[in-house]
Amino acid sequence: MEKKDREFRKISIDTFFDFEADGIDIAQSQVKLIHNTGNIRASGDHFEIAVRNFFRSKLPDKYYISNGHIIDTKLSASPQLDMIIADNFRTPILYRTFDNTEYLTYESIFAYAEIKSSWNKKYINDFVTTKERMHSFLTRPEISPNYIEAGGKGIFIDKATTANSHKNPLLSFMFIGISNTFTYEDITEYYKNKDWKFLPNILCLFDKGIIVNINKPALDQGIFKINLYPEFIENKEENEWILLQFDKKRSTLGTLYYLVLEHLNTCVLGYPNMLDYMQKIFEINPNNIDFINDY
Repeated sequence: MEKKDREFRKISIDTFFDFEADGIDIAQSQVKLIHNTGNIRASGDHFEIAVRNFFRSKLPDKYYISNGHIIDTKLSASPQLDMIIADNFRTPILYRTFDNTEYLTYESIFAYAEIKSSWNKKYINDFVTTKERMHSFLTRPEISPNYIEAGGKGIFIDKATTANSHKNPLLSFMFIGISNTFTYEDITEYYKNKDWKFLPNILCLFDKGIIVNINKPALDQGIFKINLYPEFIENKEENEWILLQFDKKRSTLGTLYYLVLEHLNTCVLGYPNMLDYMQKIFEINPNNIDFINDY
């Protein structure tokens, strides 16, 4: 083979995820050992840390990986979330407690995930309930589809750059380590009857594949089109949830990573107004203001 042919050979990028998949596998095997000692919480934390470390090692410094609570300007807070991906350049941490629990500003959040070492059918109910409550109690301004970032600031143009109603959707997903007890019956009721905006955008079964939403007419034409944001879909008859099966964990992990990366590349966040947060935190109002000129 000539040198020029060797330089332009096809690279098997999927094998690059072998090392990371093996690392998560090792953490998974250690979970059972820790669990058997009676420290159930520590065993769960061990697996969560392995998944968070994967994203922390792969994503650029622009992104901040945490576990903690999302908080909005009304000071409403989410439950503790296993993983949060935030913009590291937009002051994501509002406050860190002495035990390192972090509260992150809602405006700076790209995505969050719930991470479980093994499948239990109650997890889908817990996930949906959390997402419904976050939708009800947390708010952040929606970024207009006519808004684009330019030089660290933003401008509005006369034409929308996306068909979606806003440019800062919150991606949410589940990561399950072992899914040997998983059955479709565990989730069918939710995927048939729940509003799609309350379902996980991606359900990752590490040892099986990923559940995502796809466009059926496109698939009929041989095009595999994933709907990363099912909440924006109006014609649900043309779209459906499917399990994309993989026989290698590295493929599941790599596919999840690139789907998350696509979201990070296209999502446009707003900026947390720290003065708004300050006013609510310290209860600044007309009753505790003195005007200097009155004296």
